[in-house]
Amino acid sequence: MVQQQDLPVQTHSNHQAGDASAQPAARSASSTLWPAALGSLGVTVLFYVVGPWIAAPLNGEEFFQRYFCGHPLEYVTSAIFFLGMAILWAKMRALPRERRALAAARDFAARSNWSAGQTSQHQAVAEMTAFLNSAASDTTTTAVGQRFHDILHHVTRRADAALDDHLKYLADLAADRLVQSFQLVRTVTWAVPIMGFLGTVIGITMAIANVTPEQLDSSLPEVTSGLAVAFDTTAQALGMSMVLVFGTFVIERAEQSVLNELEEFGINALLPAFGRGSESQHNSGAEAAELTARMLAQQAEFWNARFASLQSDWQAALSQQTTQLARNLAADTESTLSQHRESLGLARDNYANALQQSSQTVAQQFQQAMSAFVQRVDAWQSAMQTTSMSAAGQTEELHRLGRTLLQLTESEERLARLQDQLNQNLQALQIVDSLEQTVSSLNAAVAALSARTHLRSAA
Repeated sequence: MVQQQDLPVQTHSNHQAGDASAQPAARSASSTLWPAALGSLGVTVLFYVVGPWIAAPLNGEEFFQRYFCGHPLEYVTSAIFFLGMAILWAKMRALPRERRALAAARDFAARSNWSAGQTSQHQAVAEMTAFLNSAASDTTTTAVGQRFHDILHHVTRRADAALDDHLKYLADLAADRLVQSFQLVRTVTWAVPIMGFLGTVIGITMAIANVTPEQLDSSLPEVTSGLAVAFDTTAQALGMSMVLVFGTFVIERAEQSVLNELEEFGINALLPAFGRGSESQHNSGAEAAELTARMLAQQAEFWNARFASLQSDWQAALSQQTTQLARNLAADTESTLSQHRESLGLARDNYANALQQSSQTVAQQFQQAMSAFVQRVDAWQSAMQTTSMSAAGQTEELHRLGRTLLQLTESEERLARLQDQLNQNLQALQIVDSLEQTVSSLNAAVAALSARTHLRSAA
């Protein structure tokens, strides 16, 4: 069909003419795959260089960083996505050239009046050869150019062969080539969500591995970052997969439309011009209508079977991926839980040993503290006994001082009475000087006694 990019097509043993177009298709596959791969690599690098600058004015830096730069798998997924988009872009660029070549072939067939069936086979061959020689260089690589080459090769080799069977064979061959040309795109379309699921498995594994029961609060950010990787890669992969699926559908339908128009052109113009004998020329209209209906029915049946096969393959692959993901998650979870059980058992044993050692150390320290406390209590008791004995002696001394003070008080009273008597005697005797001296002496004595008493009281 438009540009065959994958494996060489299979040929029938009785239709060797198809080999002439299979070789250009194989060469076209290798010639377009490498430019698409290099172009996708360049677009990926350009995307990661220019993307942050474009996202900055739109406040999308966090979105770009999260969904395209958060994990190495996101870089790989983006590169695979751009590879598929590069192949689709190459196919889309080839569509206008295919339609121009088909339009030019229709105009040439209309001018040559091929559909009327009045042109001889030799004249039709000469006209078709002239058309190919005068056409542009890129026209010969289109589906129309390859179809003309196949018909010329078939007619020049087997002039008596039926062209309608060969056109049917070429239609089936072109349909197979169309399907095969999208094999790499479909592989990329499958690989993108698989990369997302792989990121999900890695993210969940990281989240489970970072859970530490001893430090649950500190490990929570690492757990959430692992879950973010799990869901971000899946979201990116699913979004890119949807773009590839719809892009593939649009391009494939466009190429299928060109293929259908080419088959219709072959039936309406090529079959009458290159048919066998006068009988086929007279009955070309009815045969063309019947062949058109039969080929359209075959094409419809083929594409219904193809779409049903793709749907069943999609469901089977999705179910397989879901089952594999669940199995991997269960295995990873069981392995992680086993590791955690072992680590918890080891931590429990270490904690029990540390607790036992700590208990022994605490018991020893408690015994030492109790011994020191008993010694200090004994020392306190000895000191208290000594203090009690000292206090008892001081109490006796205080009692003695009290008795002495009482005696001094009585002496003071007696001295006071004596002083009164002396005063009376001095008054009586009127001996002033002697009395003053006596009183002074008595006052001095009293002062001395009082001072002594105060000193004893203070002591």
